[in-house]
Amino acid sequence: MFSRNQEGMTHVGIIPPAQTAKNRHMKKTPSGYNASKKDEMVSTPILHTHLPDPLSIIQAFDGLIYISSPDFKLEFLNDRLIEHIGTNAIGDPCYKMLFGRGVACPWCVKKRVLKGETVRLEIKNPRDGRWYRMVHSPLNHLDGRVSNMAMIIDITDRMLAEQEVKIHRDQLEDLVRIRTQSLTRANLKLREEIEERINVEKILREREARLRIIFEGSRDAIFITSKKAKILDVNNAAEELTGYTKDQLKRMTALDLNKSLSMENYRNFFMKIMQGSFSTNEAGISRPDGQSVDTEFSCTRIMFDQESCLHTVARDITLRRKAEQALRNSEVKYRELVENANTSIIRFDTNGYITFFNEFAQQFFGYTEKEILGKHVLNTILPSVDSAGRNLEKNLEKLLKNPGDYPSLEIENICRNGERVWVTWTNRAVTDNTNQVTELLMVGIDNTSRKQAQERIKHLTQQLIRVQESERQKISRDLHDNVAQDLSSLKIGLETLLDDQPDIKSATRQKMDYLTSMLQRSISSVRDLSYDLRPPGLDQLGLVRTIFLYCEEFSQHSGFKIDFNAAGMSNLTIDFDTEINIYRMVQEALRNTQKHAGATEAAIWLVASSPNILLRIKDNGIGFNVNKRRLKSLKERRMGLQSMRERAGLLNGTMKIQSKPGRGTTISIEIPIKDWARDIEKEHSDY
Repeated sequence: MFSRNQEGMTHVGIIPPAQTAKNRHMKKTPSGYNASKKDEMVSTPILHTHLPDPLSIIQAFDGLIYISSPDFKLEFLNDRLIEHIGTNAIGDPCYKMLFGRGVACPWCVKKRVLKGETVRLEIKNPRDGRWYRMVHSPLNHLDGRVSNMAMIIDITDRMLAEQEVKIHRDQLEDLVRIRTQSLTRANLKLREEIEERINVEKILREREARLRIIFEGSRDAIFITSKKAKILDVNNAAEELTGYTKDQLKRMTALDLNKSLSMENYRNFFMKIMQGSFSTNEAGISRPDGQSVDTEFSCTRIMFDQESCLHTVARDITLRRKAEQALRNSEVKYRELVENANTSIIRFDTNGYITFFNEFAQQFFGYTEKEILGKHVLNTILPSVDSAGRNLEKNLEKLLKNPGDYPSLEIENICRNGERVWVTWTNRAVTDNTNQVTELLMVGIDNTSRKQAQERIKHLTQQLIRVQESERQKISRDLHDNVAQDLSSLKIGLETLLDDQPDIKSATRQKMDYLTSMLQRSISSVRDLSYDLRPPGLDQLGLVRTIFLYCEEFSQHSGFKIDFNAAGMSNLTIDFDTEINIYRMVQEALRNTQKHAGATEAAIWLVASSPNILLRIKDNGIGFNVNKRRLKSLKERRMGLQSMRERAGLLNGTMKIQSKPGRGTTISIEIPIKDWARDIEKEHSDY
């Protein structure tokens, strides 16, 4: 149990429970102690007659008193204590009888008392649960001994009262704290509400200012009208739209501005808007000068001065109506132009499905609008494979994916009756507001006749070149077999003419030698001419070896280096027309390089790479501007590059020229492979 003294020290002690009371026989002893008859002393105490009996005083004390020796043995207990513990415990240890302990109490203050100190404690009995106040004082005997005298008073009621007071005080403090917290929160909330109200008022003022700025700064006229059609407020744009001032408008009604509007119609319209509808209409507004302005207006519900009103936004649409009329007129003209144009105009989406087909296209391809719209362009107006065997389906996929890469096309189309036609298309991508391609617009011109004419020209040119090569072959054979042989015989005759005439003058012999050498040069020239007219190596050595020998010989005569490389050609079977044209293009390119390029080096690559034969000729010459040179060549009637281009075209090939002044020239030629003798090896050593 817990105990406390007056000095604020806290002690813990245990008081044993009360024992059964016994009959006690107490007598006054000389020392003033209670004792039983057994222990009664013979001597009688000496009492002062002028003082009250000490035992009477002790017994009259309304509390419990005991005296213990320095060795903790009880020397005296008053009647109340004996009755309280239920036995006369004189001679027994105080800690055992009073506190039920086997050893001295840890809170015992005997040492302090024996030193002459008075100690006060408050102790709670754990057995009866009551509180006691104890006062320990030193008691000096005549023989010099000192005992501990303790007076005990029951203070349970006081302690309970104090606890109750403490509980009530704590409850009151809790209530005060809770109330204080509540008041603090209420005060804080009130402050927050005040600040929020101030902020809201500030925001409302700012919002009102912004709304007023928006209201006045709007380019559209704004009218606030009441249930009776009275104009309550307007903005600056309303003055400009109507021609009236604000003061004039605020004295008017909506019926004054719209002469066709009746009060009944206005009220019906007003009730409709008040029920939550939103309306957009058009009406004419009368101006003071008598003119009427076409307007588009929209109305919504608004609270104005705590009254439900109409908020009307009006916009002048006079210019828009004029633009719409002009657009309708333009659309009519556009449709007339499109429908009456002598060109095919079609539109299809990014998946290839036709969305527009003009009348000329219908007549040209043989489809009605009903038959063709919604159909795919493939296998309707575009064949999957053209006459040359090219896959047009893949080309269409490329066009649909990147229409901007193909601004114009010349392709083979097909009509409903199966007829193949050539059309030159001009393409344009149609985009939406997000710049995404939605459709393709294609305008086509029939080039079938021109294409057929080109094919005829190509065929005739090819025949002409064949005839030319044939004539060259005849002339070459004639020069080689006849003229060259005759000149050789003449040379031999001149060389042996004077063999049997040793007396011929030396001058005559020198003249004969000079004529012989001149004749030898003529023979060489005739043979070179014969070789140029018809290279015999094409039939005997093949294309690659013939070009190699030509490059070697040309390098010796011209003096500049030629590097020739070939790959993959040995596995091809090439017809004579292809061989002779490739040879002539190499021949023409080297001659142009020698005459005009001022080059010191040239490189030639001849490579078979499916599906084309690639011929590339590059020099380190002075270079030129390709466009300017093309125009100049036409004026000067130079046929070198043009002849090469025509020969490439005869083989269904293409030729590209890349050149810049000071950076040399590169000629790239691609020729489709017509025939394969065997599979081309992936790698082949260059020649």
